[in-house]
Amino acid sequence: MMYGEPGAGKTTLALQVVVSGLLQGLHVLYVYTDGVFPYPRLKRLRGFVGADAPMSVAHVVSFDDVKRIVRSIELGSLGGYDIVVFDTFTGPYRSIPIERRDEVVKHNKELCQLTAILKFCSKELGMITLITSRLRSKSLTVEGFLVEEPVASNVLTYWSDNVISMSKMDLPQFRVIGLLKSHGKGLDLEFKARIAEDGLKEVG
Repeated sequence: MMYGEPGAGKTTLALQVVVSGLLQGLHVLYVYTDGVFPYPRLKRLRGFVGADAPMSVAHVVSFDDVKRIVRSIELGSLGGYDIVVFDTFTGPYRSIPIERRDEVVKHNKELCQLTAILKFCSKELGMITLITSRLRSKSLTVEGFLVEEPVASNVLTYWSDNVISMSKMDLPQFRVIGLLKSHGKGLDLEFKARIAEDGLKEVG
């Protein structure tokens, strides 16, 4: 899992993973959920790896669409993919209207199930799965009570073997990349990177 605030570079790094996979001849599914689809970036990507690269793209806007895609991956009805990227996984999830407190629990359970399915498929099928997310939440008033927006960062962190954070620096094109979890073990490493045309470049 990779998370960060809006504009931190999550999509840049996600597309860098896509390019790396395609250059190795792997089949890639890229699912974009977070607002306006990045057509210019995808066009540059296609020009870099070739129009016939084995890549499928989906632009979804609802949590039901995300659930459908995950279930299709589980059942194998989408075909075999070597790499699946959800950018961002929690975009549609965050947009679900919440009117009752018990709905927060229900949606968190659904998110937990979907993330568990993706982890299972990754292990059983040898599939690489990358999910990006905005993990900052805000408070909502539901039925007169203050509750947290249903982002469920603990769910995503629990099911993810690797967790990366991205945050902005004062210099516009520079980011701090944190490695918080690797192969299931907690870490506390960070480095600086610069956003370039072809992705992120480590600078120290």
